Amino acid sequence: MHLPVFLPAGAFVFVKVMKLPFRIKVPPEYDLLSSVHSWIYPDIQPVPEQTGAGFFGRAYDFDYQHVVLIIRQPKPGKSLQITHSSCDVTTKDLRAMVERTLNLKLKVDNALKQMSEDPVIANLVPKVAGVRPYMSPTPFEALIKTIIQQQVSYRAANIFTKRMVLELTKPVMFEDSRWYFFPSAQTMSNAGLDGLREFGFGYKAEYIHNVAMLAAKGNLALDSLVGAPYEEVLERLKPIRGIGDWTVRVFSLAGLGNFNVFAYEDLVIQKILGKLYNQGLRMTAKQVQEHAESWGASNTMVLYLLMCAEVLGFFEESTPAENP
Repeated sequence: MHLPVFLPAGAFVFVKVMKLPFRIKVPPEYDLLSSVHSWIYPDIQPVPEQTGAGFFGRAYDFDYQHVVLIIRQPKPGKSLQITHSSCDVTTKDLRAMVERTLNLKLKVDNALKQMSEDPVIANLVPKVAGVRPYMSPTPFEALIKTIIQQQVSYRAANIFTKRMVLELTKPVMFEDSRWYFFPSAQTMSNAGLDGLREFGFGYKAEYIHNVAMLAAKGNLALDSLVGAPYEEVLERLKPIRGIGDWTVRVFSLAGLGNFNVFAYEDLVIQKILGKLYNQGLRMTAKQVQEHAESWGASNTMVLYLLMCAEVLGFFEESTPAENP
């Protein structure tokens, strides 16, 4: 926002005005840090997300402005308080970004109900009731992060992403701290194939560089996929080298907000369900899908919450008596 300042001679300049902090109500039991830490490891940052005691923050790109948002929550279930760096972006748009990336309007009641009726995982319901899927702010960032996650642990993916963020971006100073943003498609394209390899991506550096070049040249309109059916997303992306079914499914969740699909071939979920329901033997993708169907229409969200429970260490905290 700018306000005109009139000078004696009739001329005027514009002075940027800092917007006030604002609050956002959250669903009952919503836990900001558990939701973010399901994807972002607290000891591997910035990616570019950063967390601390009761807060989550990063710099976002709004029409080529890097705006820092710091989101604080005193305890689960309490409203979020958002402070931000000076910008021309409306509070409405800032609020929309927070609500979308944190999925505050997403209903998970049916999934929790299905879990509560399954004696093997019912004990996890109180632990994951406050979790909502965390999403990347742009489809481009989500796709790049998903490619980085291919064939490696989520921890390793965070480490590689952190290296890239620190090398390819410059921090934004706000509240006496450094905050980072995700590199643009043009920046990643300019880094070159050899430059991307230095971050530990290995053979995937080629895939990442290719996607970045396509996006930078305007030949890959990822934003247009928001709201598109999964089949259309698959048809558009699968011809691109390095992008297969698993990548499209994870990208659909983490970048497009489509929670009706799930990567059944993911090794982590196969191991989780194998441990819970298959005498410790890892399930196949087909077995995961068939078992998940017993949870009804909310089965993909149940699978997502089980993945979160694994990352957050909830399985280690308590083991259900019915667990084989």
